[in-house]
Amino acid sequence: MNLKRLEFTLTTKCNSRCIHCQANVSASKKDVMNVKDAYNYLNEAISVSRLESFMVFGGEPMLYPNLAIAIFEKANQLRIPRIDMITNGFWGKDKNHAEKLAVKLKNAGLNVMSISIDAFHQQHIPLGHPRNAALASVNARIENISWNVTVVEDIDAENEYDKRTKQVLKELEPVGIEVHIHKIIPVGRAARNLRKYLQQESLSGPCAGDSFLGSGLTNPDCITIEPSGEVDVCWHLSIGNAKKEALSKIISLYDWQKDIVIKTLVQEGPTGLLKLPEAKNLRFHEKQYVSKCQFCMEIRKNLCQSF
Repeated sequence: MNLKRLEFTLTTKCNSRCIHCQANVSASKKDVMNVKDAYNYLNEAISVSRLESFMVFGGEPMLYPNLAIAIFEKANQLRIPRIDMITNGFWGKDKNHAEKLAVKLKNAGLNVMSISIDAFHQQHIPLGHPRNAALASVNARIENISWNVTVVEDIDAENEYDKRTKQVLKELEPVGIEVHIHKIIPVGRAARNLRKYLQQESLSGPCAGDSFLGSGLTNPDCITIEPSGEVDVCWHLSIGNAKKEALSKIISLYDWQKDIVIKTLVQEGPTGLLKLPEAKNLRFHEKQYVSKCQFCMEIRKNLCQSF
């Protein structure tokens, strides 16, 4: 594994409940990565990899600002060049507090910040909050700040969500930061709540890995560690648990051909999982799924009970 990027899901807790969320996070979830584990994961990864990038997201990482800042400080001490966070910007509710937090984040080493804004997030987070968070971050001189925007079709589409997102971006133009737009990932709540807007995709064919991050399964350059310690090479596709064995070992010994699920995904795709003995009692209805990713996650969730 030629690891270049390490990601932490700092928490599964979120103060929003966006209807498009692929991670199914919510306020009721309690999982949080502790700082001792986070430091250990960073040290272990650095010992066997030359990391170019490190990211923290959630849930909402700024529900635990002191924890996030402590982890950024550690990543900075280890001289990881790019230190990144995705946040919904709720912490901009109070301007003065936001200014102080932004300075702490900058001093901790954070140099890339993506603030999620769109029709979905703004159903729960007042627009003024991410605006204040962005302005505070600009004033603190965090190097790279952008709006992280999700659309159903595209920014000029006529559906109700994309039209509202376009209005949101218009209102935020005076902030003057970059806009990064990506389409909904059709898994989790998005597949359930927004199905009528999503085109049915073919479920057949091999899987290359995470289409959003571009991390392949045969030689992944990115892994995500969950609060539980699970080490994922794609959405909840675990290759080990860093609480149970050294992360350096998990990284060094990764071999896609030795994992029956990953090998099947690479060679045949998600539908190949139906041929495994553990799937003999599963019922498969193609029209039930809108995408290969949705089907893959659902079938693996069921298979986990058999392995």
